[in-house]
This record gives sequence, structure tokens and C-alpha cells, in this order.
Amino acid sequence: MLQHQEKSMDEKRKLAINFYAISFDAIFFNISSAFLDPGTVIPSFVSMLTNSPILIGLTTTIRNCGWFLPQLLVAHRVESLPYKKPVVLWAGGSLRLSIVIMAFSALLAARNPGLALSLFYLFFVILSFSDGITGVPWIDIFAKSIPPSSRGRYYALTQLFGGSLAFGAGFLIKNILDSKDFVFPNNYFIIFMMGFILAAMSFISFIRVRENISETKPGQEDLRVFLSKIPVLLKSDMTLRKLILINTLVRFFFLPLPFYVIFARENLGLSNDVVGFFVSSQMLGYVLAGVVLGRINDYSGSRMVILITGFATTLQPVLALASYWLHLKGYPFILLYTAIFASIGITYSGVWVGIFNYLLKIAPEEKRPLYIGLLNTVTAPTTFLPIIGGLVINNFNYTFLFIMTFAIVFTGFILSFTMKEPDIIQKKL
Repeated sequence: MLQHQEKSMDEKRKLAINFYAISFDAIFFNISSAFLDPGTVIPSFVSMLTNSPILIGLTTTIRNCGWFLPQLLVAHRVESLPYKKPVVLWAGGSLRLSIVIMAFSALLAARNPGLALSLFYLFFVILSFSDGITGVPWIDIFAKSIPPSSRGRYYALTQLFGGSLAFGAGFLIKNILDSKDFVFPNNYFIIFMMGFILAAMSFISFIRVRENISETKPGQEDLRVFLSKIPVLLKSDMTLRKLILINTLVRFFFLPLPFYVIFARENLGLSNDVVGFFVSSQMLGYVLAGVVLGRINDYSGSRMVILITGFATTLQPVLALASYWLHLKGYPFILLYTAIFASIGITYSGVWVGIFNYLLKIAPEEKRPLYIGLLNTVTAPTTFLPIIGGLVINNFNYTFLFIMTFAIVFTGFILSFTMKEPDIIQKKL
């Protein structure tokens, strides 16, 4: 009896340690991401070195491509591993080192812009793919370390604190970019180094995680056998197919993502330091959505979160067009345009809280890495959307790009209404 009580207390202590270790990992990483945001800060920096819309759009493509592309292969590799933490530590260390080198490459911009841009892109690629390698094992550790009953509290905690501090980081970024004491490229060096310090703090927090052993099959499955399961899985699981399609359509918000900042500067006449306001707005949307959507997920389910996310995503190009119309008519538009970034924050939060929670509910534990890797890898082509967005701008204009984005994302939003809550699906099975 005493041993049973001690075992129960040890398990509760382990759950508490894991909850706060993973929570603070996410909190510090969220704040770090504000200083390295691929939709605002990074394209703003790159646009100081090149005028090419293709190269500017490449920043978001690289970040998303690095996240999505490795995941199916990583899922195959980690599926047979009883412990996934070493993979996260190895790739996470590579990610943090890349940030430092990116920061120092920025200092070369004044003397040799071409070299600075080349080095920056190289280590931005390493950072992005390192993050992608951590994706499947990190989510798997999250799923087995934090029970579903505690996930609403997790989302509320991480997005309230992480998002609130990231919101403040936006104003700090604005002050750094607006300061006469920190001229280019020193201002971006400081911003990137702040991102590194916070990313290092998240890494230290994750080290404390006590990972539970995973249910695995003996030995690693042959890659061809592993990949051959995918068509069978997609054919047999209609819910997964629909989730992948909706996830892909919603992610077309990447199409104009890095160009909202450039559009504001070139077509709306806003100054470069407004980037800080946009970051703060995005983080405000992210944090408020995290608190609200986490609760909605607990009480109304993941389907409702996906619907809200789809609506918020559909608003973004509409707000851009409306802001431009107001600008042409001479009316105030800054608040409306800033709301685009709040909506982007809601999208980022909603995809994680809604789509990934939906996925974790329908995925069997032994197939969870495959489901995670498949969802992300199948939607990997969306990583090239910002490049396509740059081509659209070169050959047409921003208005055409925004209308095109609206039509595709709106289709995903409408399709979301046909989904059923996973709990209802499981009861029928």
C-alpha cells in the first residue's frame, strides 16, 4: 500500500515537472520567435539587402519548408525509438547555434551585403530544418507527457505568458529599429541575439523533461514498407484525408505572408519601424487566441477551434484590401491593417490548438509519429507559396495576390463545416 502511494506521488511529481518543463520551453521559444519572425522581422531584414520579391518571399518558404519536409522521414526514424528526447536535444542545439551565426552574419551587411545575405540564408536553412527535425519527436513527447485533461491549461499558460511577453517584444523591436543609437545592421544583430538568448532558455527548460517510454514495435521498419503504408492509411481514414486537405487550404495564408510588411512600406507609406507594431499585434492575437481557443478546445472540441481559425485566416487578405481602399480615399487605415497581424497570430495559434489537437485525438498512439509526419509532409508544398506570391506580384499586383489568397482560404473554411468532432467519430467506431 505504501509503495503504491509512493509510486503515485512520484508519477504526480513527474507529471508536474514535465508540465512546467514543456510549458516554459514553449513560453521562451514563443518569445524568441518574435525576434526571429519569418513574416515580419526576417523579411524586413532581408529587404534591407535586396529588392527582389522572390528573395524576400524565400524567407518564409525556407522557414516553412524546413519545418514540413523532414517530418515524414523523421517519423520513420523515431517511430521505433522508445525515447525521443535525444533527437530533440541534438536538433534543438543545432537550431540555437544557427541563430548565433545568423546574428553575426548580419554584422557583415554594412561591408559586404552579398556575403551577409548568403551566410544568413545558409544558417536560416539550418535553423529551419533543425526545427523541422524536432517537430515529430517534440509533439510525441508533448502528447505522452501532458494528458488531454491538462492541455487546455497548458495552452492558456504558454500562450498567456509567452504571447504576452512576445507582445512586449514587438514594442522593443520597434524601439530598436527606431533608435538612432542602433543603426543598421547593428539593430538587427541585437534583435537576433535577443532571440538566441530566449531560445537558449527554452532549451534549458526542455532538458528537465522526464520522458515516458513509448509504445514501439521491435526494430526499425524498412523505409519502403513504412512509406507503403501511407496510401493505405489515406484510403482507409477519410477523417485524416479531410483534415489534411483543410490544413493545406488554410495554410495558403502563407502566399502573401512576407509581403504584408513590404506592402505597408511601399504602397501604404508606412515607415520600417512599424514592424514592431505588427509583431506586437501578431503576438497579441496569438496570446488571446491561445487562452480563448484552449478553453474552447476543452469545452466545445477541436472542430470549433478549426472553424474559428478558418474564419480568422479568411479575414487577412480582406483586411489588406480594405486598408488599401481606405488609404486611397484618405481615411485612417493603420488599425485595420494592424489587425491583419493579429489575425495571423490567431491562425498560428488555431492551427496548433485546433488541427494538431484534432490529429492527436484521431491518431492511435503507435501510429502517432506517422500521423504527425504525414500531416506536415503532405502540406509541405505550401512552403513554396511565398515564392509563388513573389511571382504573382512581379507579373500582376498585390490586389490579385490578396484576392487569390481569399478564394483559396475561404474554400478551406467552408470545407471545415463538414468535419465532425473526433469524440463523436470514436463513439461511432
